[in-house]
Parts: sequence; structure tokens; C-alpha cells
Amino acid sequence: MADKVFDVVIVGSGASGGTMAAWLARSGADVALVEGGPRINTRTDFNTHGMPFHFENRHIPVMKPGKQGFDSERSRGVGGKSLTWNAVAWRFSQRDFKGQTFEGAGEDWPLDYKDLEPYYNRIETEVGVCGNRDGLEDLPDGNSLPPVPMKCSDLIVRRGAAKLGVKVIHVRKSTLSRPVGSRPSCHFCGNCMAGCDVVAKYNSADVHIYPAMRTGKLTLFHDSVVREVSVNSENRATGVKFLNRLTQQEGEVRGRIVAVAAACVQSIALLLMSRSSRYPNGLANSSGMLGKAFIPHFTNGVQCFLTDLVGKPPSNDEGFLDHAYVPSFMHSRKRAYARSFGIQFNYQNRRSTGWTRMIPGIGADFKKAVADRYPAFLTFQPYGEMLPGKSHVDLDWNRKDAYGLPAARRNMIWGDNDWKLFRDMTAWSLRILDSAGAEILSVGEEPRTNHELGGARMGSDARTSVVDHTCRTHDVPNLYVCDGSVFPSASEKNPTHTIMALAARTADEIATRLRKGEV
Repeated sequence: MADKVFDVVIVGSGASGGTMAAWLARSGADVALVEGGPRINTRTDFNTHGMPFHFENRHIPVMKPGKQGFDSERSRGVGGKSLTWNAVAWRFSQRDFKGQTFEGAGEDWPLDYKDLEPYYNRIETEVGVCGNRDGLEDLPDGNSLPPVPMKCSDLIVRRGAAKLGVKVIHVRKSTLSRPVGSRPSCHFCGNCMAGCDVVAKYNSADVHIYPAMRTGKLTLFHDSVVREVSVNSENRATGVKFLNRLTQQEGEVRGRIVAVAAACVQSIALLLMSRSSRYPNGLANSSGMLGKAFIPHFTNGVQCFLTDLVGKPPSNDEGFLDHAYVPSFMHSRKRAYARSFGIQFNYQNRRSTGWTRMIPGIGADFKKAVADRYPAFLTFQPYGEMLPGKSHVDLDWNRKDAYGLPAARRNMIWGDNDWKLFRDMTAWSLRILDSAGAEILSVGEEPRTNHELGGARMGSDARTSVVDHTCRTHDVPNLYVCDGSVFPSASEKNPTHTIMALAARTADEIATRLRKGEV
């Protein structure tokens, strides 16, 4: 195997790498998929149905005792973050792809909604997305399975939001609301972000990677922490060098094309580590933009109690966490900032009772206050779009991980627009909750990051971007980057569905180049 040259070497096995690997293997390409973590049995290795009282410290670990997996950014497991994501699946709209054109803020993508629409369609069919067709201009409808019912808390919030002219819709998720093939529908155990032991929720390992391996065209290298993308004297990527996670032994996988899809910050870090005399500041970084224009979503946490539910009998109302969503509604309203926000909210009480520490009182009165509010607890989280600015990712060469690799640093610098948006989305959250009759417990005072995006952005000008509209690097003609790092702008919507559509589109581009011999 050491002398073999694959058609394509893909780094990372999450939503992007898994999608790309499956699409390429099905096209007939000979693919190597390199993952830093171990193989994980999604049926047996997670504490999917664990409860806090099962563990001494009341904290549910992701992995069961003796099971290897999610222990660091560089060693998660085959399937990556798709094993433990919340599965929210929105399409971006034309406004999301053209923020500069629509509002004079942010960056336009070098592609349009129509370029990704056929891939959204096919991905939705492959993975199974449940949700409603809402007819919203800024949230395009898709090929959806029926939505799951809204919960009591959702209906209370929807009633309050409606008084303010704000819509609350069914969430759309890559989770089955009815059986599809060998995958059953969700059984609402309520611990979606600790795996799914029946694969009702999409993960790239069970839905894309393992079926693609049966073609004989996909070879999996797990426990292989990639430390460098190799480039020869002719400026061609030749493969990747890795360290075995268990033995620390070095290895190499060679390929005619290399695609980095290791998640946003990990992909940036790998390219920055891949220094050479030709690329002293990081591979494919002639523009100097690698690590720059880092634009993760920012959020705020509002915790509250819905007074309509205070004192009611407790019930298991977790479902698959969030069943409803407040879509962006600010684009058509007068405001002092650019772009917008959406709001995720859910009840997840049985596994999240830290809020009890904030309830005042002692003794019987305290116990009654907690018991009364237990059925009414709700988390409300608006997500805002960060504009490209000074936030960036770099490497700390003085701080090494267990593999001797430099740590990636996230340097967050909030701009004026970010703060204005943050304050307004917080104010709107409180306005909606007040209208719904909520008792506020806590409100975050500063933005917190989520959904890491940007840092290797896509663009038509090689002087100001890292990859082109096909996710091929401007500098190295057979090197691709395809994950959230290539986003020129973030939208306020969860990005994974768009990442998967991009991965499928990039796979088609690579397959075409292989057929034409343009490698």
C-alpha cells in the first residue's frame, strides 16, 4: 500500500470528507480517506441513552468506558463531528451568497444559489431531511420528509412571537421523521449530540463512508493524524504525511489529487503547518489570506422559564431537541447594522439542569422553586452573522499537542457591526420571550462563537482568496480545500447542509477532471 498512488486523497471524514469520498468512489475514482480518529461503532460506543444520575460527577461522557474517540480536535473518529452534531439543515439563499451585492456588507460568493440547488436536492434525498415547506424567500424549501410536531414550549413561543409579527417554523434536520431504507425514524431519546445509535440522524460514517467502501474504491486510513500536505518541486500536491495516533509512527498516503476537508480550523492549521521554501507562510497562501477573514457564527444564551408551564407535571418533552426555529426576519426591517440572525430554542432538561444553581433560596422553598420550574425551562439562542474583519486563526508554535503539532489559535476581534447585531438579536430574544410570558433567568453579556467558518475563503481573485469557485486552491492546481473554511460569508444559518452540497459539487468537479486527464 505504501507505494500505491490513489486518484484522490481526502483529509477528514466528517460531513464534507465523507460526502466527497462517497461521491468520488461511486464515480469510479480510487479514493483514500485519512482520518485522525479511530473507527467508532455508533450503535455501541456512545452514551446515547446515558443520564446524569448514571455517573458520579453527573456529567455524561461522550464515549463509553474503554471506547476511543472524541478526545481532541485532531483525533475524533471516523465520521467526524457529524457523529455528534445537532443535524439542523438549512439551505442558504441567494441573499446569503451575495451579501455585498444585496447590502454592501461582507463578501459575495463566486457562485449563486442556482449553482448549489441541484446538490442541495441530491444531498437531501441521500441523507433524509425532515421539515416543512414554508415558502420563505430567504430560506429556500427543499426535498423534505414530514416535519416532527412542535412541542408545548414551541407553541407557547410561537404564540408570543406572532404578536410581534415574527414567524416560528418547524425546524429542518437531517434526522428521519419516518423510516427510509434500513434507517428507522427518530425515537426521540433526546440526546442527539451524543451520537445516534440507530442512525436516524445522519452521520457520514454510516450513511456515506461505509456503504462507499463496499464499492472497493474507497480505502480508509483511520488513527492517522495528518501533519503535512506534501508538494513536489513542480508545485503539485503528492499526498499527505501522518502520525499514527496509537504508535506515533510516521506514514504517508500518496495521491494524484489532495482534498483537505478536516473541519474549518483544523484545515487552516494543516495548511499553515505545511510550510516550505515555496510557501514559507503556509501552503497555498500566496495571497496571505490563509487564516484571515475568520467568520464563525456568534450566539447569545438566554435561559428562561415559560410561565405557562411552571408548576405543571414534569414530562419528557425533549424530542430531538429543537423542533422549531425563528428564521431571519430582519432583512426587510429598518436596522442600524448589516445582515441578520436566526434563533434556535429547545427544551433539554433531563440532561441539562445546571440552571438550578442560579435559583435563589434554601431548604423546602428552594426545592419547590426548582420542582415548579423544571417543566418550564427553555434555552433561547440567537445566531448572528459575523462580517469579515480582523478575526483570524494562526498557530502557536510554542504550544504543542500530544502529536508534537502546534496548537491552532482563534483570535476573535469583534467589529462594530457584530456588536450592533449582537445587542439587537439579544433584545429581540427578550422581546419574543416577554411576549410569550417568560420569566428570564439569565442573559449572556458577550458574544460566543459557534459554527466555525472562513479562513481559507473562496473567491475569483487569487490575490484576495485561497480557493476558486470549485474549491481548488489558486496556488496548487491539484489541491482542494472543502469545508467551512472556504465560506466568504457566513449567513446566520447552520452551515453543514451547505458544506455537504459544496463537497458533492467539488467531487463532481474532481471526477470530471480525472475523466479528462486534467490532473
